Amino acid sequence: MAKASTTTSPRTDKAATKRASRETRGAPRASTGAAAYTLSAAREAELLREAESLGDNTMIFPGKLARRVIWSSRIQLAAERDAADLVRTPFPEDEPALTREEIRALRDRIELLRVTQSRWQAVQQRQEQAVAMFKGPAAEAALHRQTLLRFFDLRFKNSPEGQKRLMAIRAGSGDADLVQDVSDLLLLCSEHAEALRKAPRGEADAAARLRALSPELARMLADKTFSPEAQRARKLRDAAYTLVMHAERRLRAAAEYWYAGTDRIKDYAPFPVSRGAASTGEEEEEGEAAAENGAPEGDASEGGATDGDAPDEDEDEG
Repeated sequence: MAKASTTTSPRTDKAATKRASRETRGAPRASTGAAAYTLSAAREAELLREAESLGDNTMIFPGKLARRVIWSSRIQLAAERDAADLVRTPFPEDEPALTREEIRALRDRIELLRVTQSRWQAVQQRQEQAVAMFKGPAAEAALHRQTLLRFFDLRFKNSPEGQKRLMAIRAGSGDADLVQDVSDLLLLCSEHAEALRKAPRGEADAAARLRALSPELARMLADKTFSPEAQRARKLRDAAYTLVMHAERRLRAAAEYWYAGTDRIKDYAPFPVSRGAASTGEEEEEGEAAAENGAPEGDASEGGATDGDAPDEDEDEG
């Protein structure tokens, strides 16, 4: 029987070598069961209340969820390993002492980020579907709009008031303006119904079709607009990310006190952010492997970059 090939790619060998090297230094690895961790309903509700209490004092989530979850989980594992030291950190009097419960709670905060990101993406996908569905009826309405404008241009050839109404219809652009244009044109059609019925180039049919499309377009426009539900979902996602960052920074400050100048401080490094990087699906997958193997050299530390969560109105990821 032929023996199955055990050949591995150079990239796989390199990754394995880096992981082995990291393990020999005693660095914590992300738990293989991390992805299966879930919050209880009560704990999730508690954390959501904490997130909501931040109000507008939140950071924008920069994206790359898979990488950040791995990175933050490593910091949490390192803090659990070093808890005996960290809880004795002499924080300033106006800041509470670090506790083992706070260290363990970072895991819950990380999971809340995962949950709120998933919910935001679900809302975003629904809006993207609504945008796609709007395009067909909108294109048809635009054609009928042109047919009727041609008719009314001739009808109002000697009417300054009528020409002014047509100018107002032509003035705007965009989806919301198209929906309003349809409504304005239908009003003109009702005012000139008899002349419209006699028009020989399909104007009556265009008006009838616009009457059918008008309520559909209005509903679809509402569906594709950045809704209060979407705003809340994104705000909660950003708040969950802020909770993770606040917790990490407390752990990082304690670790700096105990381990500055030693190899152990590397386990508390901020998430590396490539300046000007744009997140894609491929980058997310490759980035997860990069995070597994340590921070790439030359990357900037975690900060205010927004490299993976493109403007949420058109958002990509995150």
